[in-house]
Amino acid sequence: MLTGRIVFQATVIGALLAIAIGGTWHYARRDLRSCLVDDNLQPIASLLEENRKIIDGLKTEGYSDSEATILESYLARIRKDGAPKNSAMKQRIDTLVNNNTVIVAFLSKYAPHARTPAFKSAAEQYRNYGISFRDRWQSVFEIFMAGGNLPAAGPEYPAQLAAALNQELRAD
Repeated sequence: MLTGRIVFQATVIGALLAIAIGGTWHYARRDLRSCLVDDNLQPIASLLEENRKIIDGLKTEGYSDSEATILESYLARIRKDGAPKNSAMKQRIDTLVNNNTVIVAFLSKYAPHARTPAFKSAAEQYRNYGISFRDRWQSVFEIFMAGGNLPAAGPEYPAQLAAALNQELRAD
């Protein structure tokens, strides 16, 4: 009888320990997920919003009619009016390139933890776009000096990243 009672108590204590350990693991995992979201996805969302405002501003002010033609528009303007008159546009494009570089870094860091296929696909497309946009931007002044034209546009702006990001944020 005493042995049965000890076995029962040991079983209860073991079950309570298992629950405590499982709960701790669950909260630690959830805390890790919260850190991933706070440290990666939230900054991406902020930078995408800033980029959207810059692009919309460029379109509104007649600098470009789409994301794909921003660099071509800048090249045409500096040929027509010179670089000093278009310094505000250059600063905006520099900001876009810098923001894209940071977004690509965050996407690469978060990629192994992505939960939704839509986010994985959109993130890969955005990485390709960000790298291509940066490379094309870095060649603008050489092309300007040589009197040439920009090579064919790279990947299209992946507008679906914002929606995929929202879906990923809700995947918790």
